[in-house]
Amino acid sequence: MHSALNNIREGAANWLCRHRRGLPWRWVGQMSYLIWRAYENRNFDMRSNGEEWCLSRLGSLADKVKCVFDVGANNGEWLLTSLRYSPQATIHAFEIAPPTFEKLQKKTSGLANVILNPIGLADRNEEIDIFYWNEHDGLTSAMKDNLSQDFRMAGDKPTEPKTIRATVIRGDDYIKQNSIEKIDIVKIDVEGMEGSVLRGLSAAFSQRRIRLVQFEYNTTNIVSKFLLHDAYAFFRGFGYRVGKSYPNYVDFRDYNYRHEDFSGPNMIAIRNDDNELFKLLTQNS
Repeated sequence: MHSALNNIREGAANWLCRHRRGLPWRWVGQMSYLIWRAYENRNFDMRSNGEEWCLSRLGSLADKVKCVFDVGANNGEWLLTSLRYSPQATIHAFEIAPPTFEKLQKKTSGLANVILNPIGLADRNEEIDIFYWNEHDGLTSAMKDNLSQDFRMAGDKPTEPKTIRATVIRGDDYIKQNSIEKIDIVKIDVEGMEGSVLRGLSAAFSQRRIRLVQFEYNTTNIVSKFLLHDAYAFFRGFGYRVGKSYPNYVDFRDYNYRHEDFSGPNMIAIRNDDNELFKLLTQNS
């Protein structure tokens, strides 16, 4: 029976592949792709993709969220949402692009518990080139290829990004300089620099200072060559489990190559022994 079903499935797949240039089957293929992206939460609106849901769940903790790192703060949307659910938290915000940092300053003016840093985090202390695209400052990247025609969205203007010299420091050095004992949330949205940011926090991970990490995974990982497989290996080495964020839960799961689909938007990592967070984030709401 199992063999017969396999034969039927393989035969159907072979027939569809042979006829894929036909209009109805091109439509079926395109629709299947769009359905898969929707199923896998290809959604960058934090109000509906699970980011705000996660912040609301973390804000309900009895011991509360006290220290947050917002790495790649952009214009402060995530930061301000985090404060809505955890108003007692101190947020260390890092925004590397000077034009964007100015916007962040204006949006967070008067917030005493927000510490703004006009730098980026990485695994080294130095100056680097970043590429700033005025039309979409949220896409600022240290990797120019991320802004190439290959990765542009429909309707984007084909303008050249502006090159800006900027400073990055190791997260571990920042933690030491500021005498930070514990970080409840590290949110990372750095357009391809995720691996570098994580490696720069290696001491903090080994010392169990970081409770939860939210990091982006999407097509920028093609350019950075920091695949989901690499993220899993990194966190596994420090005793963390990794899951994908959906609108109303986090699916913590072992790595499988089929997950390497660059669909985004966010992944969550927590310590293996943090049963409180595991229960909090895996229950549908």
